[in-house]
Amino acid sequence: MNKKAGQTLMTVAHLTIVIALLITVGITYFSQYDAINQENIEAFVRGFGAWTPVAYAILYIICAPIPLLAPIFSAVGGVLFGALWGTLLVIATATVSALVPFSLARRLGREWVAKRLEGKKLDEIYAQSEGEKGLTFVILMRLIPVLPWEIQNYVGGLTRVSVPTFMAGTVIGIIPGSFSLVFLGAAATDPTSWQFAVAVAFKIVVALIPVVSIYLKSRKKRANQAA
Repeated sequence: MNKKAGQTLMTVAHLTIVIALLITVGITYFSQYDAINQENIEAFVRGFGAWTPVAYAILYIICAPIPLLAPIFSAVGGVLFGALWGTLLVIATATVSALVPFSLARRLGREWVAKRLEGKKLDEIYAQSEGEKGLTFVILMRLIPVLPWEIQNYVGGLTRVSVPTFMAGTVIGIIPGSFSLVFLGAAATDPTSWQFAVAVAFKIVVALIPVVSIYLKSRKKRANQAA
């Protein structure tokens, strides 16, 4: 078996496992609940008792390719495990889950991901991740989430960033965002508390980071053009 055939077989096996797990979890989930929301995910995960952290991590990881679920899972982590332990578990689990789309992109190639990034300047993105700039690229990609979480992972898989560098940059870069979501989830049980107000304020600040960054970058670009 040649290398290309082996990679194709590995990709097919990877996708088959992920799809099988998603179907299994989906059937189990929808047999109990009629909608995907934070309350139902929390109830589903709590049903595993002492195995709740393991069940939570597995569910988070196998749902990694599905858009928009990561923020929900992170907030649920705060509800289930509190601000401190929830943040630590979310950072660890999110970092591992990021390897699923990262690996898919690395095996399926640039053309496959490019179709999901229409209008994005892929060449510029890849140039920013070359060589020693890889770690900085991943950290900034996480801290300034111009791209959605899932797309960030796919893009990372197409760069020349090594797996250890990708994981290290992810751990460092997602700390503020993970804490804000977990803290918000932990405080959501009492919307009238000061903790909830602080959590919302912190989340707003974190959400404004990419907006401010884009504005400053645009302003600098206009200034350079004027010069």
